[in-house]
Amino acid sequence: DPKTVSNHLGVIGEEVDRLNRIVVDFLFAVKPMDTRLEDGDINAVIRELLEFVQPELDQAGVRIDSRLSPTVPPLRIDPRFIKQALLNLIKNAVAAMPGGGTLTVGTDRVGGEVRVTVADTGSGIPEEIMEKIFEPYFTTKPFGTGLGLTIVFKIVKEHFGDIAVASREGEGTTFTITLPVPQKDTMLLEDRREAR
Repeated sequence: DPKTVSNHLGVIGEEVDRLNRIVVDFLFAVKPMDTRLEDGDINAVIRELLEFVQPELDQAGVRIDSRLSPTVPPLRIDPRFIKQALLNLIKNAVAAMPGGGTLTVGTDRVGGEVRVTVADTGSGIPEEIMEKIFEPYFTTKPFGTGLGLTIVFKIVKEHFGDIAVASREGEGTTFTITLPVPQKDTMLLEDRREAR
């Protein structure tokens, strides 16, 4: 029966796509990264990414609250990987808000660091699994690979940064990526303070 065959082919196609994503995530997680750090505007990278995901967020009923600080200096980043890390965080945030909500993405300079925050108003992360979320293959999703946050962690470390998470069940989750300001910009800031 052509209809039955067509249905089975559709399922096979979806499964092949799913397996392909698993393989791609696995290879990304285990192979060394070809990180090319250069001076870049992280706010511009974030704006470009938010524009890219806007249709998906609209469809999910998720509103964007963008809080990008104009005082953030250029950072040593690889825009490709920064986008990948933030995209993974955004996708997790959307999945945590099945009924819609607010996604807040912000940047701020604190001393010699820039903090990038991705916050949602979703279901939150249970306290008992908080310590496991960056571990490879740990997932609470039925079809997740458990590599999304592992990849984020790896990208942040490649940029000499750190990542932290704060969450309350029923109230939402905030991921904070901390990236170092290049030494010359840190010294300029300190010189200005001394001149006062």
